[in-house]
Amino acid sequence: MNTEEILSALKDENKRCFPKEFFDEEKVDAVEYLENLLADHHTTIRNLIPKIGYERSYVYQMLNGTRVPTRTFLLRLAVLLKLNYDETQRTLFVTGNKLLYAKIRFDAVIIYALERHYDITELEDLLQEVGEQSLFWR
Repeated sequence: MNTEEILSALKDENKRCFPKEFFDEEKVDAVEYLENLLADHHTTIRNLIPKIGYERSYVYQMLNGTRVPTRTFLLRLAVLLKLNYDETQRTLFVTGNKLLYAKIRFDAVIIYALERHYDITELEDLLQEVGEQSLFWR
């Protein structure tokens, strides 16, 4: 298989594994999506900065489209906003990041924690318990 065939096969596999609405043909603006996400969860960038573990300017750059939000940043955001699995997957998809995949142990722990609305400390304790890298404290 060449690279295009492999990417096409992976896309098809993702479509089978995740709900159809994740793959709407309509293009969603990532910046607008993240702004709406913060508004829907009654928070602001200013409120996130002390908790998310990044420099203020870097957070603003990722949320205003100057920089592409990283997967780690978005997973931290998901935990802080107490997003559920579907909301997190949609956020990762809209921003062009790799979706959570339950067969990867780190991702499985994140999924477990999201579904149980774990806070930062509970998640970090669980990651440490199973021997996975920290999401917040590196």
